Amino acid sequence: MAGEHGRINYTNITVRGLIRKAYGLQVYPLSAGGSDPLSTDRYDIVAKASGDASDEQTMRMLQALLEDRFRLKLHRETKELPVYALLTGKSGPKFHEVNDDGTAAEMGGRSGYRITAHHISMTALASTLNGYVGSPVLDMTGLTGIYDLNLEFTSDESLTANSADAPSISTAVQEQLGLKLEARKGPVEVVVIDHVENPSEN
Repeated sequence: MAGEHGRINYTNITVRGLIRKAYGLQVYPLSAGGSDPLSTDRYDIVAKASGDASDEQTMRMLQALLEDRFRLKLHRETKELPVYALLTGKSGPKFHEVNDDGTAAEMGGRSGYRITAHHISMTALASTLNGYVGSPVLDMTGLTGIYDLNLEFTSDESLTANSADAPSISTAVQEQLGLKLEARKGPVEVVVIDHVENPSEN
C-alpha cells in the first residue's frame, strides 16, 4: 500500500516491485544484469513528502529513494516480447465516443474483475488491461477518441462465456466491447538494471 497524499508505505516488497512502482511499470518485464537478488530480498519502505504530492511527484520521490539508498542505475531499451494486441472486432466497437471536454479519465468502477471507465482512451484501456492478462497490451485499434465503457470478466481464462461465472477477459473484451485481444510479439520498453546494492542505513 502506498501513495496516499505523498506517503510511501510498502511492507515486505522486493526491489523489483519497488522499481515497477517507481517507474509506472505494471507487468512489463524487467531485465537485470549480474546476480542481484531483485526478486528475493524484501524490505519495508516508509517515506513522506512535504504536503500533498501528486502521483507523479510520489513516483519521482520513490525513484530518488532507489537511487540514493539502493544506488540504483538503470537504462531503458526496446525488445521484441510476447504481447497482446488490442484490436477492433469485425463488427466494430460496442461502446460510444463521448465529447473530449478535457475531463480526466475516471476508473470509478474498477472493482475485482469489473472495469467501468469514463473518458478513457484506447491507450489507457490497453494499459489497464496489462494488469489482468500477464503481458503488455498494445493499442492497435486505430480508435483515437475518448469513450465510456463497461467490462465485467473473470480472471480464469479457462472459463467460457457459457459458464455460470463471468466470461474470461478475452471473451468479455470481444462480446462486451467489440474488441479483441490477439497474442503476438511486439516492441516492449523494458528497464535494464545496470547496478543495484543492498540499501544504505537510514
